[in-house]
Amino acid sequence: MRHDDRMVSPRTRGTYPEAFAALARSLAEARGLRPTIEQIVARSVDIVPCDWAAIAVAEKMGDRPPGLAATTDTGLMGTVAEIAGRIGVSPGLTAFSEGAKVYCPDLAAPSTWAAYASEMVQRTPIRSVLSFGLRLHDHPLGVLTFYSAAAGGFDEDAQRRGSLLADHATVAIDAATSAESADSLKAALESSRVIGAAMGVLAERHAITTDEAFDLLRLVSNRTNRKISDLAEEFISRGELPEP
Repeated sequence: MRHDDRMVSPRTRGTYPEAFAALARSLAEARGLRPTIEQIVARSVDIVPCDWAAIAVAEKMGDRPPGLAATTDTGLMGTVAEIAGRIGVSPGLTAFSEGAKVYCPDLAAPSTWAAYASEMVQRTPIRSVLSFGLRLHDHPLGVLTFYSAAAGGFDEDAQRRGSLLADHATVAIDAATSAESADSLKAALESSRVIGAAMGVLAERHAITTDEAFDLLRLVSNRTNRKISDLAEEFISRGELPEP
């Protein structure tokens, strides 16, 4: 089956609501931001459909790779990222900056991204690109991009499915980010309580102030190359600090 035939197959038209329902369930069950974006790109291939997919989570995009990303083909997307980063323009970067859909139906045809498109045609099998800037309350979250080996690889139905998938991705990324922030805050508060308890015991045992107790913990931390929270927890459980 040719790629463009697959894009509009009756089977895809009839089953994509169920595919989105399955996607929603898998995103709800994902634990953490990375598993969430990995689910998104993995399911993009069948839902849109597309030949490759990539997602980057970032508040700003530049010539450096984003801090968190996922793709269906690490090697190929590494080349794509290198081209876009060096040249400084691409459908993905435009979609991110505008928070909108950007479609380049034929990289071999004249376009806004001439230098990018020329290298993409020379160095990759990609021929059309569909990107969505991910934003929530006008706050940038990242960009989701689909790639096809065929020119004109994304018809109106595929673009609509891509848009729906981008909406799912936006909500899922925001939820996963909030959950990780809450977990980090909880961990920080727990560490703070443990450190506070250790400081109190040290201050009482050595007849020193709590500031001096914290300085002692910091001194041992520096000399043993261990976190203060780990030392405090060990002190609470064992009753002594390791020798620096």
